[in-house]
Amino acid sequence: MTAPRLSIVTPCLNRAATIGAAIESVLAQGQPAVEHIIIDGGSTDGTAEVLARYPHLTVIRETDRNLYDAINKGLRAARGEVIGLLNSDDLYAPGAFAAAETAFADPSVEMVLGAAEFFAEQDGREVVQKRLSGTANALSEANVIGGITTMNAAFYRRALIDRLGLFDDRFPLSADKDFWLRLVLLRPRLASIGATVIRYRSHAGSLTFAAGDLRDKLSRHLLDTARTRLMELPPGSPARPAYRRWYGWATGYRVLVQVRQGSIGAAFATARAGLAADALWPWRFLALLPGHWRGRAARQGSV
Repeated sequence: MTAPRLSIVTPCLNRAATIGAAIESVLAQGQPAVEHIIIDGGSTDGTAEVLARYPHLTVIRETDRNLYDAINKGLRAARGEVIGLLNSDDLYAPGAFAAAETAFADPSVEMVLGAAEFFAEQDGREVVQKRLSGTANALSEANVIGGITTMNAAFYRRALIDRLGLFDDRFPLSADKDFWLRLVLLRPRLASIGATVIRYRSHAGSLTFAAGDLRDKLSRHLLDTARTRLMELPPGSPARPAYRRWYGWATGYRVLVQVRQGSIGAAFATARAGLAADALWPWRFLALLPGHWRGRAARQGSV
């Protein structure tokens, strides 16, 4: 059997309301040499019936530890030379595959990164909230630490994924940040394109739009991830400065979240624990604040 040119990996759990549109957005690209792998973690809401309407899909149906365990299963099963990651509640923009293929015509290009659009459904119609391109969604340390990691707006050569490694599913809410920082440090040959690649759907429960209790959990997971990575790196590793900066930012962010919740004692405990691990974390955090504010203003102003 001839291997497909492109593999799309979609993790899914109880997304009967949106998975059909995600699949249709792949079919609408009009690219024949595409395999679409769905990793269904045991949906009980009718998702299986929706998937059954699309016999071309490769469906892996079994319990997952978390989202990133599911994605890793899809990456292991993928046979394409190029890989894309599509959430079950999001859409590929029209022409995304064609724009990526144009960039991949250069055999030295390992990764293609396009623009990301964010939309919501209001009164039965789609309303675009913002569009991020350029530095706002770049493959950069700044976007890992205090910005947005639009990993679904990218396509990756299989060889790059093999070099980088899979998502670390020890981090169920922050493995995307870890993945992006490892990519930054790897410095792949990147082609940035102006075309919109991904359309993120804004809705309650989306990890992309963390708020409230989910934001509290995310701040804790980000700090745990940065701390774990920093502890695991050997002395003298060239990656340590980047992870120290991330740790400083994650500590400060967690402290601020706790203060906003009124958990002052917990905030002081987080700050003290941070000082024990890195006495300079407050200065690293403060040094990153101006860039974070500039990036946030740019994202909020994007349309």
